[in-house]
Amino acid sequence: MNKILISKDIYDREITKKYIKEITEGILKQLNLDGVEVSITLTDNDTIQQINKEWRNKDKPTDVLSFPIDEKPPKYKYRILGDVVISLPYAKKQAEEIGYPYKDEVLRLLIHGILHLLGYDHEVCPAEAKRMFDLQDRIFNRLSSTKNHTQLESP
Repeated sequence: MNKILISKDIYDREITKKYIKEITEGILKQLNLDGVEVSITLTDNDTIQQINKEWRNKDKPTDVLSFPIDEKPPKYKYRILGDVVISLPYAKKQAEEIGYPYKDEVLRLLIHGILHLLGYDHEVCPAEAKRMFDLQDRIFNRLSSTKNHTQLESP
């Protein structure tokens, strides 16, 4: 059993907390993760720009940010993976530009963010980028083609 904390700072009828919880459960299942906690924040471009500036010294909005923690506090039930922050307006614009359904783009960004929490980093070298994006694509293809995100097969 995993703990998924969702904070939604922005109104969006299409991307609900229920949808985020379902796809996050699917992602964690695909990664064979159990007993983990992940925090997800859905926000706007201004907020993600502030966070990006403060933590990465990049004064511009972005689609997704990840803040790995990866610790298991004593006597706490869960291993805390960390925080994923997604700008929904950025994701929506990006989805339109690349011709993806909006929900699929949010799924892709969430997979990407969770992989970063697990230590994957596409900026290290081309081999690591290929490893990360291959896994991201595999998970995305399994989950995006499924109408019911709660009954997903294992990897």
